[in-house]
Amino acid sequence: MILIQDSVRNNLPKWTENAVKGGYARGAVLSPFSSPIANTGYKISFDAVVSRIKKAGGEVWFDPTTHALQMPGVGDFRYYGLWDLWDGARGDLSTLDLCRSHIRKVFAIQRQYKLPLLAPTILMHGVQGPTVDQVIDLARVAREEAAGAPFWLPMVGDSHFWSGGSELDALIGALDQFAPAGWILSVARPQSVVPPLVEASEVSGLLRTTYALSMNAEVVIGHGDLAGIPALAVNARSIGSGWDVRQRVLAYPDYAERADPDSGGGSWYQRPTLKLLYGNLQGGDYATLRAQDVSRANRLTIGSVAKGPENAFSHHARVLRDIQNDLAPLTTPERVATLIQNYENALSEWDHVVRITGAAVGGKEWVSELLAGLKQFQAQEGW
Repeated sequence: MILIQDSVRNNLPKWTENAVKGGYARGAVLSPFSSPIANTGYKISFDAVVSRIKKAGGEVWFDPTTHALQMPGVGDFRYYGLWDLWDGARGDLSTLDLCRSHIRKVFAIQRQYKLPLLAPTILMHGVQGPTVDQVIDLARVAREEAAGAPFWLPMVGDSHFWSGGSELDALIGALDQFAPAGWILSVARPQSVVPPLVEASEVSGLLRTTYALSMNAEVVIGHGDLAGIPALAVNARSIGSGWDVRQRVLAYPDYAERADPDSGGGSWYQRPTLKLLYGNLQGGDYATLRAQDVSRANRLTIGSVAKGPENAFSHHARVLRDIQNDLAPLTTPERVATLIQNYENALSEWDHVVRITGAAVGGKEWVSELLAGLKQFQAQEGW
């Protein structure tokens, strides 16, 4: 099941409760960029959100989202500024003492609300250099500050980072020595678009990392959504998702300064998700598909999509859950082979759908690079 990434809208508590009770989400990952510590009038307090989700039986995580502070143009601090996360200047990790004090503040919040210990990290653009050294230092200090308690490590990098080849593998080995209980792996992107602009080399690197780390710990793909499905085939337990694009993609523009800081989440993303296409269709294109070939539309969609943003989200989340459940009984090599075949079938189906609807986005954008990356990983593993 998915983990719901935090939202700037005020509907997260209710929709997460519904998703947990409905069996299509395991909980939520909250962020200081989207959740205020205290009630603001528009959004309820962090404590109230945590209590409601836990009461519904869901998990709650607090991701300090320190990696967003290195994103170009970051500036949406309307909620972040309400949190006590720094002794020095915001984002200053220039010394080990500052790293330690930041981690202590993060862990103190997580302990106060009885949440899993999830350490902060910084955004990586490559697999060597001072930034990588700092990531290792943060992981080391996190283990020390956890004081024997289970803790999780995040790893956040751009497409170039995840395409790092053998040097990426060496870094993973260096971080794995800290023996965290789990990992949240995320790909940071310069554009907030769905489908995300994925590269095959990035996919294979993320898959190698997920598969290797899953041998000893749980792995979650943050903001993974449909692009994170290949990781489910190689033992990731969950992918992050949500109802808005910014929950489905970790993108620089979503943390940029806003012209109207009091604005909500904007228009809803309600494009239906078609399970056998591994992608979304615009509403008008989906209506055309149903009008021209309703049997194909029903076969590709699997299940009905009721009107309204929450219904669109719940259908999407159920599709992700069902894809994971379909793969679960298989061995890892079998999952990879099955998903490769499913992606190839999806490409063929997309050709028909694009021809019928005239959709501007099709299998090339939704599936091709994921398929290529999955095949690269399969070849590397000798399966």
